[in-house]
Amino acid sequence: MTTTKNINSLEDVIIIGAGLSGLATAYELKKSNIQCRILEAQSRLGGRIHTIYGNHKTPMEMGATWFSKDHSHLLNLLSELNLPHFEQHTEGIALFETSQKEKPQTYKVPPNTHSAYRVKGGTHSVVQSLIKQIGLDGISLNTQITDLTDLGNCIKVTDTQNNEYFGTHIVFAVPPLLVIHSTKFEPPLPQNLSNIMKQTQTWMSGSIKFSVEYKQPFWRENGFSGSVFSQIGLATEIYDHCNFEESRFALKGFLGDSANHLSFLDRKNQVTSQLANCFGLAALQLESYHDKIWTDQHIQPKSEVFLPPHFNNGNILFDASYMDDKLHFATTETNKYFGGYMEGAIRSAGATAKKIATQLLA
Repeated sequence: MTTTKNINSLEDVIIIGAGLSGLATAYELKKSNIQCRILEAQSRLGGRIHTIYGNHKTPMEMGATWFSKDHSHLLNLLSELNLPHFEQHTEGIALFETSQKEKPQTYKVPPNTHSAYRVKGGTHSVVQSLIKQIGLDGISLNTQITDLTDLGNCIKVTDTQNNEYFGTHIVFAVPPLLVIHSTKFEPPLPQNLSNIMKQTQTWMSGSIKFSVEYKQPFWRENGFSGSVFSQIGLATEIYDHCNFEESRFALKGFLGDSANHLSFLDRKNQVTSQLANCFGLAALQLESYHDKIWTDQHIQPKSEVFLPPHFNNGNILFDASYMDDKLHFATTETNKYFGGYMEGAIRSAGATAKKIATQLLA
Protein backbone atom coordinates (compact mmCIF):
# COMPACT_ATOMS: atom_id res chain seq x y z
CA MET A 1 0.00 0.00 0.00
CA THR A 2 1.39 3.41 -0.97
CA THR A 3 1.00 6.70 0.82
CA THR A 4 2.15 8.76 -2.14
CA LYS A 5 -0.13 11.26 -3.86
CA ASN A 6 0.74 10.04 -7.32
CA ILE A 7 2.64 7.25 -9.05
CA ASN A 8 3.77 7.90 -12.61
CA SER A 9 4.48 5.26 -15.27
CA LEU A 10 7.97 4.14 -16.20
CA GLU A 11 9.91 6.63 -18.32
CA ASP A 12 12.94 5.85 -20.46
CA VAL A 13 14.71 8.99 -19.21
CA ILE A 14 13.98 11.45 -16.41
CA ILE A 15 16.01 14.65 -16.46
CA ILE A 16 16.20 16.63 -13.23
CA GLY A 17 16.71 20.30 -14.05
CA ALA A 18 15.43 22.41 -16.96
CA GLY A 19 18.44 24.65 -17.41
CA LEU A 20 20.58 24.66 -20.52
CA SER A 21 22.17 21.26 -19.86
CA GLY A 22 18.85 19.56 -19.06
CA LEU A 23 17.06 20.97 -22.09
CA ALA A 24 20.03 20.23 -24.35
CA THR A 25 20.14 16.62 -23.11
CA ALA A 26 16.46 16.20 -23.95
CA TYR A 27 17.03 17.83 -27.35
CA GLU A 28 19.88 15.46 -28.19
CA LEU A 29 17.91 12.40 -27.05
CA LYS A 30 14.92 13.42 -29.15
CA LYS A 31 17.14 13.18 -32.22
CA SER A 32 17.26 9.45 -31.45
CA ASN A 33 13.46 9.40 -30.90
CA ILE A 34 13.92 9.06 -27.14
CA GLN A 35 11.38 11.07 -25.16
CA CYS A 36 12.20 12.46 -21.73
CA ARG A 37 10.36 13.71 -18.70
CA ILE A 38 11.95 16.85 -17.24
CA LEU A 39 11.45 17.82 -13.60
CA GLU A 40 12.29 21.42 -12.66
CA ALA A 41 12.29 22.76 -9.10
CA GLN A 42 11.75 26.39 -10.06
CA SER A 43 8.67 28.09 -11.50
CA ARG A 44 10.54 29.02 -14.69
CA LEU A 45 12.68 27.31 -17.32
CA GLY A 46 16.28 28.15 -18.13
CA GLY A 47 18.13 27.78 -14.84
CA ARG A 48 21.13 30.08 -14.94
CA ILE A 49 20.01 31.52 -18.24
CA HIS A 50 17.79 34.38 -17.13
CA THR A 51 17.02 37.12 -19.63
CA ILE A 52 14.75 39.93 -18.46
CA TYR A 53 13.27 42.79 -20.45
CA GLY A 54 13.25 46.44 -19.43
CA ASN A 55 10.66 49.18 -19.84
CA HIS A 56 11.71 49.56 -23.48
CA LYS A 57 11.93 45.78 -24.04
CA THR A 58 15.72 45.81 -23.84
CA PRO A 59 16.96 42.21 -23.34
CA MET A 60 19.21 42.16 -20.28
CA GLU A 61 21.07 39.12 -19.00
CA MET A 62 20.99 38.32 -15.30
CA GLY A 63 22.76 35.02 -15.94
CA ALA A 64 24.68 33.39 -18.80
CA THR A 65 25.72 36.00 -21.36
CA TRP A 66 29.00 35.55 -23.24
CA PHE A 67 30.81 32.84 -25.14
CA SER A 68 33.92 32.66 -27.29
CA LYS A 69 34.82 31.47 -30.78
CA ASP A 70 36.41 28.41 -29.13
CA HIS A 71 33.02 27.22 -27.84
CA SER A 72 32.40 25.01 -30.85
CA HIS A 73 29.61 22.85 -29.43
CA LEU A 74 27.55 25.88 -28.44
CA LEU A 75 28.17 27.48 -31.84
CA ASN A 76 27.01 24.28 -33.56
CA LEU A 77 23.83 24.27 -31.45
CA LEU A 78 23.11 27.91 -32.30
CA SER A 79 23.54 27.05 -35.96
CA GLU A 80 21.16 24.08 -35.68
CA LEU A 81 18.56 26.25 -33.96
CA ASN A 82 19.08 29.04 -36.49
CA LEU A 83 20.01 31.54 -33.76
CA PRO A 84 22.39 34.34 -34.85
CA HIS A 85 25.07 35.72 -32.56
CA PHE A 86 27.08 38.93 -32.52
CA GLU A 87 30.28 40.33 -31.09
CA GLN A 88 30.27 42.03 -27.71
CA HIS A 89 30.81 45.77 -28.21
CA THR A 90 34.15 46.84 -26.69
CA GLU A 91 35.39 49.51 -29.09
CA GLY A 92 36.15 52.94 -27.61
CA ILE A 93 37.53 54.34 -24.38
CA ALA A 94 37.58 51.91 -21.46
CA LEU A 95 37.93 53.02 -17.86
CA PHE A 96 39.79 51.76 -14.82
CA GLU A 97 38.83 53.08 -11.37
CA THR A 98 41.62 52.83 -8.80
CA SER A 99 41.10 55.73 -6.37
CA GLN A 100 38.23 57.81 -5.01
CA LYS A 101 40.45 60.89 -5.25
CA GLU A 102 41.34 60.53 -8.92
CA LYS A 103 39.44 60.39 -12.18
CA PRO A 104 39.22 56.96 -13.80
CA GLN A 105 42.20 55.96 -15.91
CA THR A 106 41.46 55.61 -19.62
CA TYR A 107 42.72 53.37 -22.38
CA LYS A 108 41.63 52.81 -25.96
CA VAL A 109 40.16 49.50 -27.13
CA PRO A 110 40.44 48.90 -30.91
CA PRO A 111 37.56 47.48 -32.99
CA ASN A 112 37.19 43.80 -33.91
CA THR A 113 38.86 42.37 -30.83
CA HIS A 114 36.68 39.23 -31.01
CA SER A 115 36.80 38.86 -27.25
CA ALA A 116 33.29 37.55 -26.67
CA TYR A 117 29.94 36.97 -28.35
CA ARG A 118 26.26 37.16 -27.39
CA VAL A 119 23.07 35.58 -28.70
CA LYS A 120 20.86 37.82 -30.80
CA GLY A 121 17.61 38.49 -28.96
CA GLY A 122 19.06 37.41 -25.61
CA THR A 123 20.38 34.13 -24.27
CA HIS A 124 16.85 33.03 -23.40
CA SER A 125 16.33 32.59 -27.15
CA VAL A 126 18.33 29.37 -26.78
CA VAL A 127 15.96 28.13 -24.08
CA GLN A 128 12.88 29.06 -26.12
CA SER A 129 14.23 27.33 -29.22
CA LEU A 130 15.09 24.14 -27.32
CA ILE A 131 11.62 24.06 -25.76
CA LYS A 132 10.08 24.48 -29.19
CA GLN A 133 11.98 21.40 -30.34
CA ILE A 134 11.30 19.34 -27.20
CA GLY A 135 7.73 20.40 -26.42
CA LEU A 136 6.25 21.37 -23.07
CA ASP A 137 4.18 18.22 -22.46
CA GLY A 138 6.96 16.37 -20.66
CA ILE A 139 8.14 19.26 -18.48
CA SER A 140 6.97 19.74 -14.87
CA LEU A 141 7.76 22.97 -13.01
CA ASN A 142 7.78 23.49 -9.22
CA THR A 143 8.93 19.90 -8.78
CA GLN A 144 11.67 19.65 -6.16
CA ILE A 145 13.33 16.24 -5.86
CA THR A 146 14.08 14.93 -2.37
CA ASP A 147 14.79 11.19 -2.73
CA LEU A 148 16.25 8.81 -5.29
CA THR A 149 16.03 5.03 -4.85
CA ASP A 150 17.59 2.31 -6.98
CA LEU A 151 14.95 -0.41 -7.57
CA GLY A 152 17.20 -2.59 -9.72
CA ASN A 153 15.46 -2.43 -13.08
CA CYS A 154 14.74 1.30 -12.70
CA ILE A 155 15.17 4.24 -10.34
CA LYS A 156 12.41 5.83 -8.28
CA VAL A 157 12.47 9.61 -7.85
CA THR A 158 10.34 11.30 -5.17
CA ASP A 159 9.47 15.00 -4.93
CA THR A 160 8.43 17.23 -2.03
CA GLN A 161 4.74 16.41 -2.66
CA ASN A 162 5.44 12.66 -2.40
CA ASN A 163 4.86 12.18 -6.11
CA GLU A 164 6.89 9.26 -7.44
CA TYR A 165 8.49 9.00 -10.88
CA PHE A 166 10.16 5.91 -12.31
CA GLY A 167 12.90 6.04 -14.90
CA THR A 168 15.20 3.59 -16.64
CA HIS A 169 17.77 6.38 -16.73
CA ILE A 170 18.02 9.44 -14.47
CA VAL A 171 20.05 12.51 -15.43
CA PHE A 172 20.93 15.14 -12.85
CA ALA A 173 21.27 18.35 -14.86
CA VAL A 174 21.73 20.31 -11.63
CA PRO A 175 24.98 21.49 -9.99
CA PRO A 176 26.52 18.59 -8.01
CA LEU A 177 26.77 20.65 -4.81
CA LEU A 178 23.02 21.29 -4.87
CA VAL A 179 22.26 17.65 -5.60
CA ILE A 180 24.26 16.26 -2.71
CA HIS A 181 22.72 18.73 -0.24
CA SER A 182 19.10 18.31 -1.35
CA THR A 183 18.72 14.66 -2.36
CA LYS A 184 18.79 11.46 -0.30
CA PHE A 185 20.18 8.48 -2.24
CA GLU A 186 19.34 4.85 -1.53
CA PRO A 187 21.74 3.16 -1.62
CA PRO A 188 24.12 6.04 -0.84
CA LEU A 189 26.42 7.27 -3.58
CA PRO A 190 30.06 6.13 -3.41
CA GLN A 191 31.86 8.11 -0.71
CA ASN A 192 34.50 9.49 -3.05
CA LEU A 193 31.80 10.83 -5.40
CA SER A 194 29.82 12.29 -2.51
CA ASN A 195 32.93 14.05 -1.21
CA ILE A 196 33.73 15.55 -4.62
CA MET A 197 30.14 16.75 -5.08
CA LYS A 198 30.35 18.59 -1.76
CA GLN A 199 33.50 20.34 -2.99
CA THR A 200 32.46 21.26 -6.55
CA GLN A 201 32.02 24.98 -7.06
CA THR A 202 28.74 26.06 -8.64
CA TRP A 203 29.03 28.58 -11.46
CA MET A 204 27.20 31.86 -10.66
CA SER A 205 26.81 30.96 -6.97
CA GLY A 206 27.10 34.19 -4.98
CA SER A 207 27.44 36.37 -8.08
CA ILE A 208 25.46 39.60 -8.37
CA LYS A 209 24.62 40.90 -11.82
CA PHE A 210 22.99 44.23 -12.65
CA SER A 211 21.73 46.04 -15.73
CA VAL A 212 20.67 49.63 -16.34
CA GLU A 213 18.44 50.50 -19.29
CA TYR A 214 18.63 53.83 -21.16
CA LYS A 215 16.84 55.58 -24.02
CA GLN A 216 20.10 56.37 -25.78
CA PRO A 217 23.66 54.94 -25.73
CA PHE A 218 25.20 58.23 -24.52
CA TRP A 219 28.47 56.51 -23.62
CA ARG A 220 29.02 55.42 -27.22
CA GLU A 221 28.08 58.88 -28.47
CA ASN A 222 30.86 60.27 -26.26
CA GLY A 223 33.46 57.77 -27.45
CA PHE A 224 33.27 55.34 -24.51
CA SER A 225 33.16 51.59 -24.99
CA GLY A 226 31.02 51.09 -21.90
CA SER A 227 33.71 48.95 -20.27
CA VAL A 228 34.72 49.83 -16.71
CA PHE A 229 36.88 47.90 -14.27
CA SER A 230 36.79 49.20 -10.73
CA GLN A 231 38.68 48.63 -7.50
CA ILE A 232 36.59 51.16 -5.59
CA GLY A 233 32.99 51.11 -6.83
CA LEU A 234 30.10 48.80 -5.98
CA ALA A 235 30.12 47.73 -9.65
CA THR A 236 33.43 45.93 -10.16
CA GLU A 237 32.87 45.29 -13.89
CA ILE A 238 30.66 47.18 -16.36
CA TYR A 239 30.01 46.46 -20.05
CA ASP A 240 27.99 47.77 -22.96
CA HIS A 241 24.77 45.76 -23.22
CA CYS A 242 22.96 47.14 -26.26
CA ASN A 243 21.07 44.69 -28.45
CA PHE A 244 22.18 43.33 -31.81
CA GLU A 245 20.06 45.81 -33.77
CA GLU A 246 21.44 48.71 -31.68
CA SER A 247 17.87 49.83 -31.03
CA ARG A 248 17.77 49.01 -27.30
CA PHE A 249 20.41 50.33 -24.92
CA ALA A 250 21.82 49.24 -21.57
CA LEU A 251 24.91 48.88 -19.44
CA LYS A 252 25.44 45.78 -17.33
CA GLY A 253 27.99 44.15 -15.11
CA PHE A 254 28.84 42.61 -11.75
CA LEU A 255 28.52 43.98 -8.23
CA GLY A 256 30.98 43.29 -5.42
CA ASP A 257 30.19 41.08 -2.43
CA SER A 258 29.26 44.08 -0.27
CA ALA A 259 26.11 44.52 -2.37
CA ASN A 260 24.65 41.53 -0.51
CA HIS A 261 24.17 43.72 2.56
CA LEU A 262 22.52 46.63 0.75
CA SER A 263 18.87 47.20 -0.10
CA PHE A 264 17.74 47.19 -3.72
CA LEU A 265 17.38 50.99 -3.62
CA ASP A 266 20.87 51.43 -2.16
CA ARG A 267 22.34 49.22 -4.86
CA LYS A 268 20.51 51.16 -7.55
CA ASN A 269 21.64 54.53 -6.19
CA GLN A 270 25.26 53.50 -5.77
CA VAL A 271 25.46 51.96 -9.25
CA THR A 272 23.88 54.97 -11.01
CA SER A 273 26.14 57.34 -9.07
CA GLN A 274 29.18 55.30 -10.15
CA LEU A 275 28.00 55.33 -13.77
CA ALA A 276 27.59 59.10 -13.62
CA ASN A 277 31.13 59.44 -12.29
CA CYS A 278 32.38 57.36 -15.22
CA PHE A 279 30.22 58.57 -18.09
CA GLY A 280 28.66 61.86 -16.99
CA LEU A 281 25.31 63.04 -15.62
CA ALA A 282 23.38 61.46 -18.49
CA ALA A 283 23.81 58.17 -16.62
CA LEU A 284 21.36 59.41 -13.99
CA GLN A 285 18.55 59.49 -16.57
CA LEU A 286 17.92 55.76 -16.52
CA GLU A 287 14.80 53.99 -17.74
CA SER A 288 15.07 50.98 -15.44
CA TYR A 289 17.49 49.25 -13.08
CA HIS A 290 17.58 45.51 -12.42
CA ASP A 291 19.84 43.17 -10.50
CA LYS A 292 19.93 39.57 -9.36
CA ILE A 293 21.74 38.06 -6.40
CA TRP A 294 22.47 34.40 -7.14
CA THR A 295 22.17 33.04 -3.60
CA ASP A 296 18.69 31.48 -3.56
CA GLN A 297 18.01 27.83 -2.68
CA HIS A 298 18.17 26.80 -6.33
CA ILE A 299 21.78 27.92 -6.71
CA GLN A 300 23.36 27.92 -3.24
CA PRO A 301 22.71 25.54 -0.32
CA LYS A 302 22.59 27.15 3.12
CA SER A 303 25.61 25.16 4.29
CA GLU A 304 27.81 26.13 1.35
CA VAL A 305 31.41 27.04 2.15
CA PHE A 306 33.64 29.14 -0.09
CA LEU A 307 35.10 27.28 -3.04
CA PRO A 308 37.44 28.85 -5.62
CA PRO A 309 35.94 29.44 -9.09
CA HIS A 310 35.64 26.21 -11.12
CA PHE A 311 36.94 24.17 -8.18
CA ASN A 312 36.57 20.44 -9.04
CA ASN A 313 34.65 21.30 -12.21
CA GLY A 314 35.16 18.45 -14.67
CA ASN A 315 36.32 15.95 -12.07
CA ILE A 316 36.79 12.54 -13.65
CA LEU A 317 34.20 10.99 -11.30
CA PHE A 318 31.46 12.89 -13.13
CA ASP A 319 32.28 11.04 -16.36
CA ALA A 320 31.07 7.76 -14.90
CA SER A 321 27.49 6.54 -14.51
CA TYR A 322 26.20 5.07 -11.25
CA MET A 323 23.55 2.66 -9.97
CA ASP A 324 24.40 0.11 -12.68
CA ASP A 325 24.72 2.79 -15.38
CA LYS A 326 21.26 4.20 -14.71
CA LEU A 327 22.30 7.44 -12.96
CA HIS A 328 24.14 10.19 -14.85
CA PHE A 329 25.40 13.73 -14.25
CA ALA A 330 25.19 16.35 -16.99
CA THR A 331 25.70 19.98 -16.11
CA THR A 332 28.33 22.60 -16.86
CA GLU A 333 30.25 21.78 -13.68
CA THR A 334 30.74 18.19 -14.80
CA ASN A 335 32.52 19.06 -18.06
CA LYS A 336 36.32 18.77 -17.95
CA TYR A 337 37.00 21.22 -20.77
CA PHE A 338 34.65 24.17 -20.25
CA GLY A 339 33.22 23.73 -16.76
CA GLY A 340 31.25 26.80 -15.71
CA TYR A 341 30.43 27.95 -19.26
CA MET A 342 27.46 27.36 -21.57
CA GLU A 343 29.86 25.34 -23.71
CA GLY A 344 30.41 22.99 -20.78
CA ALA A 345 26.67 22.49 -20.38
CA ILE A 346 26.25 21.63 -24.06
CA ARG A 347 29.21 19.23 -24.06
CA SER A 348 27.99 17.43 -20.94
CA ALA A 349 24.50 17.17 -22.41
CA GLY A 350 25.77 15.72 -25.67
CA ALA A 351 28.03 13.15 -24.02
CA THR A 352 25.33 12.00 -21.62
CA ALA A 353 22.66 11.78 -24.33
CA LYS A 354 25.00 9.70 -26.50
CA LYS A 355 25.74 7.33 -23.60
CA ILE A 356 22.04 6.84 -22.82
CA ALA A 357 21.02 6.44 -26.46
CA THR A 358 23.69 3.79 -26.95
CA GLN A 359 22.25 1.77 -24.07
CA LEU A 360 18.57 2.21 -24.94
CA LEU A 361 18.95 1.55 -28.64
CA ALA A 362 21.35 -1.41 -28.30
